[in-house]
Amino acid sequence: MRRKTRAADHVKPSPADPAPWYTKDKRIVLLGARGLWNGRFETEAAALRACRAALARAGLGGRHTTEAIRYRIRTESRGLDKPPSRAYWTRAEDRVIDRLAHAVARHEYHDATAAGRACLRALARHKRHFPRSLIAVSARIGARALEFGREHARVNFTPEEWRVLRELVPQVSSGRFREAKDASRMFLAIMARRRRTHADGSMVPVRTLGSVDQKLARVAKEVGLAWGFRDWSPEEDRVVDQFIDRYSKGEFRSLRSTARACRTELRRLDADRRKHPERGRPYGRSFLAVHLHLSQRAVSRGVARPLFRRWRGPEGRIAARYAGLFAADGGRHTTWDFATVLQRALRRRGYQRTLTACKAEIRRARLRMNGLL
Repeated sequence: MRRKTRAADHVKPSPADPAPWYTKDKRIVLLGARGLWNGRFETEAAALRACRAALARAGLGGRHTTEAIRYRIRTESRGLDKPPSRAYWTRAEDRVIDRLAHAVARHEYHDATAAGRACLRALARHKRHFPRSLIAVSARIGARALEFGREHARVNFTPEEWRVLRELVPQVSSGRFREAKDASRMFLAIMARRRRTHADGSMVPVRTLGSVDQKLARVAKEVGLAWGFRDWSPEEDRVVDQFIDRYSKGEFRSLRSTARACRTELRRLDADRRKHPERGRPYGRSFLAVHLHLSQRAVSRGVARPLFRRWRGPEGRIAARYAGLFAADGGRHTTWDFATVLQRALRRRGYQRTLTACKAEIRRARLRMNGLL
């Protein structure tokens, strides 16, 4: 019967290994590679030391160099149709994985991803630790948690949790909390106290801030309370109109800088509302919301919004000078190199341009120099 050949039988000899490999040598190294695969050796260095000791006991200690043995271990590992040695999970890593998988099965963590973050922090304290990704660690914890009796990844909200949510929603609408997330944090604190006082703490699952936010919005919709996105009040529109007027007069270079200054002023209104709760809860507008509302209101009022700021005056002269230097360079440097230098020169004089804009202006300046634009 013809013997099936393996990939390790046709490996080219290592340059640092002048001696040939016989059957007895291969068998010892194969045992070391299998020990690395099944977890008997935590690292490749440990498998290498074991192989060298076994070769010495067999009277073959001086035949192969250390690099040749390491090369052969890696070759035999690939012949086992397994991932490379850096992907093997050591016993120390598996102990941490099992501990956190038990915690996920007891609902101490909301999901395997949260346990994976804790696992990465724990593994970082080990000296012999291979870099692991959050996805790989979370997948391994989730698989082990299913073996330890985890029933389902999602745990529905209990009637007790829904009762607490219905108590918190009116308090958010009345202005007791500054933001909706403050109510979510209060919910998590209440559930944490009940988990500690509960006879069986695993019966009170751990929730994330995002899941609680979604359930609060759902309860508010059911009871008919205002929630989520709020219309812009006349007080806010007056502030926005002031900045639109300043933008049309040229006080701001771009709509983005206008929105940044407008949001700073709106935050002052939020600070006043926190000091005087009778005026209502703060608005809490994000930068994107301010930028969008400012743009839409400027268009409705007929204020022209330039798509880009033209290169005029000192900016244009500086760009033309660097375009001339780029043309005389003879191809030793790229356009990006001169665009970076141009951007730094503009910043020293108080101008703000992106690297892409500097590159495009250098090209346009070269076309104008050649009479093509």
